[in-house]
Amino acid sequence: MSQSMIRKLLGAVKDQTSIGLAKVAGNMAQEAKVNIVKATSDDDDPMDEKHIRWILNLTSHSRGYVHPCVSALSKRLSNTHNYVVALKSLVVIHHLLNDGDPIFREEITYATGHGARLLNLSDFRDEAHSSSWDHLAFARTYAMYFGQQLELILFDIKSGSGGPSGSANGGDSVHNEDRSRSYGDMSDGVAVKEGKEDRRVATPLREMKQERIFGKMGHLPRLLDQFLVCRPTCLAKNNSLILVALYTIVNESFQVYADIREDCVKAFDVYASAAKQIDEFIAFYNWCKDTGVARSSEYPEVQRITNKLLETLEEFVRDFHCYCKLAK
Repeated sequence: MSQSMIRKLLGAVKDQTSIGLAKVAGNMAQEAKVNIVKATSDDDDPMDEKHIRWILNLTSHSRGYVHPCVSALSKRLSNTHNYVVALKSLVVIHHLLNDGDPIFREEITYATGHGARLLNLSDFRDEAHSSSWDHLAFARTYAMYFGQQLELILFDIKSGSGGPSGSANGGDSVHNEDRSRSYGDMSDGVAVKEGKEDRRVATPLREMKQERIFGKMGHLPRLLDQFLVCRPTCLAKNNSLILVALYTIVNESFQVYADIREDCVKAFDVYASAAKQIDEFIAFYNWCKDTGVARSSEYPEVQRITNKLLETLEEFVRDFHCYCKLAK
């Protein structure tokens, strides 16, 4: 019997042992662990969606089960040396990020930032298969895609388009039920204490990150880059589990494309509007100088947005649309 076969058999025994121990414990947190182990079995069969639905239903009724689920997934990824288990665990994480309670996003971010193996598989090694390099490569890039996607989700939360503060569960929170911690204030600026009140100091434009000025435009190209490197190669191209995982992010890429296209149009509109305003700005400044409002040396030198620049931007947006249509 080969070494890889022995390891697969040992992995199956360990899974059954974990399930048996969890059932003996007989509480909901252990039930969550049972369903995670079953959903991420080390066989090559497709995942059974009923286990994922069970986890989603459980955490929708009480956020207190979010932490045990994320913790169980982290341990699952830390203890396995089988790319099948790792890839199935990532698919479960994908479901939790997209379909689960928004608190999952915070919990996964917190866990990842504190050393949990969830979205970083850079040093992961497969010891259960003899030819798994291509499969491992996909698992690593798949995990990195989620990391970039999570950054975009958190940006949307910071921008006020939704987030973990809202709850249909009456306000119960994993923060209170599992441990006391703060994820920090997600809004712009710095809070300054003044007695019993907080005064928020606005962040100067020059100190803002590019994403805060241009919205999603800073995140979307990076997410698209990460999507493109998820393309499976060699043996991985025909693996059914990988193709199922790939299907989910291909579907998501349609919206990424639509968002990038929309942002390109918005950027051009902003430049076109600014060009007109600057012309009026210069004319008003000239009138002020002629009238004697402040010294001429006090006025800044205003640079126009030239027609040539606008034509270049317009051509870029048009070419980008044509490229995207051909790519489809």
